Amino acid sequence: MQISDSRFHKVWKVEIDQNGRKKVNLGDSKKNQDGTYSNWTWFYCNLVGNAKGVQINEGDTVTIKSGKMEMYKTNDGQYKNSITIFDIEVTAKADQQNVNNNYQPQQKQGYSSTNNQGNFESDIPF
Repeated sequence: MQISDSRFHKVWKVEIDQNGRKKVNLGDSKKNQDGTYSNWTWFYCNLVGNAKGVQINEGDTVTIKSGKMEMYKTNDGQYKNSITIFDIEVTAKADQQNVNNNYQPQQKQGYSSTNNQGNFESDIPF
């Protein structure tokens, strides 16, 4: 199965195996209809091609731009998933995600029904 433009994955772990291949564990979640979340971790995602050279750290948020997911059968007859990522983009660095802790949104300008300034019909452009 092809993966394309899969967003908002949290990097839980980055490791280099004995063959020099970079592997990451990615977290993913989905909001359920009842307001709760279902969470998954995708273990040992292989970074190859363009993804191999991308600097990724634990805690980063990434978008998988291109990849594939497949199943394989182990020697003991169990099926396991295999995720290979060809191109990936870091969308938020771990050290920059909480930069705006003091952010306070501005109040939106409200309109009072008692404000009778202007003529509604003359404000219509047609």
